[in-house]
Amino acid sequence: MKQTNSLRKLKELSKHYARARELPLHQARDFVAKELGLAHWNGLTKAYEAEWNPTQDQLEKVERLLNNSLPMDEDTGSDHPSHLEASIFNMGVQEGTLNGHKYQITESLGDVLMYSTGWNLHVPEAPNKAPCLEIAKQIEDDELIYESDFQQQVLEVALTRSLQIRAGIASDWPRRSTKPDKDGRVRHPITKADSDIWYCYHCDASISGKQIAKNLWHCPNCNASPLDIHMTASWLDEGDIPPKPISDTDIQGRPDLIVEIVDKRPKLDLDADKITLLIRSALVEDAANSSERLGALLADIGVDEDNDVWISFHEYLWPEHKEPETALAVAELLGVQVEQSMCMGELPFAWPGLGEHTSSTIEYTKMMLEAYAEQRGDKSTE
Repeated sequence: MKQTNSLRKLKELSKHYARARELPLHQARDFVAKELGLAHWNGLTKAYEAEWNPTQDQLEKVERLLNNSLPMDEDTGSDHPSHLEASIFNMGVQEGTLNGHKYQITESLGDVLMYSTGWNLHVPEAPNKAPCLEIAKQIEDDELIYESDFQQQVLEVALTRSLQIRAGIASDWPRRSTKPDKDGRVRHPITKADSDIWYCYHCDASISGKQIAKNLWHCPNCNASPLDIHMTASWLDEGDIPPKPISDTDIQGRPDLIVEIVDKRPKLDLDADKITLLIRSALVEDAANSSERLGALLADIGVDEDNDVWISFHEYLWPEHKEPETALAVAELLGVQVEQSMCMGELPFAWPGLGEHTSSTIEYTKMMLEAYAEQRGDKSTE
């Protein structure tokens, strides 16, 4: 490797390290120089001017050291953190084992999701938002997941992945988005605007540049995402309460783990919409032709406070004496009563009787178009 290329490599490595660890660039470069046996980065550049050149082994050692000093999973078996090798959002689901218990872990839009049989852990991307462990109510009380020590082990694995994601995000954003300048100004990672004061659209909080950068551009007050952080509070009208600055003492960091026992078994809640959907589906099944099918789709179905059903059919689309047997059977299964009536209403197409001759929507459409064509105003009366 040529001298200029090796120096460029060291600059690139130190830059990735600085962004990922949210350190000043000079500290990251001094760290690299010291690992090569030099006092600081200036000493390294002077050594290059004197035609000193690190060996390939030294460069690889520094690269491994920088990679290994960044947060990563113990179970990956990789020498490189994912955010330097590939996108942190393309890792898919990974598997691991804790105390003999298998688990899976993945990311979704910056959040960490870790789960196993009967439990799942969610660590939000927002640094001030609490992680939540949900345990299925059906899990026996003597299961390992109920033990606080095991819960902390699970949490440590997920928090390590969360730090890995944070490092990846920080290394992808502009340098000024995570490191304020001497005046406290930072750059929005999306809009690229610069300011020392920022405002949250959700809670109207006033946030300093240092606070928002440290919190990965999530509101320290309500955890709103970077999309809701703006340079001005333009949504406030004259006379509205001005935004309240957030105190550094109010930013406590990530709260303790929340543990919830939940019953995730599916439960049937028979409301009016669900009953109507089932009854209409049954009416379509009862329809013997295209006309009746239109009648089933256009029937007025209501559900009262006792979940009993009334059905009003259009008299030209549903035979007056035809019983909707499937719909009545469904209602019986649901334990509800059904009342029927006939009504007049606006027809979607002329000659509804055409649909009585076919059950094919294609055939009905063809006949309907031909019938309309016969009535064209420019058609000869002969």
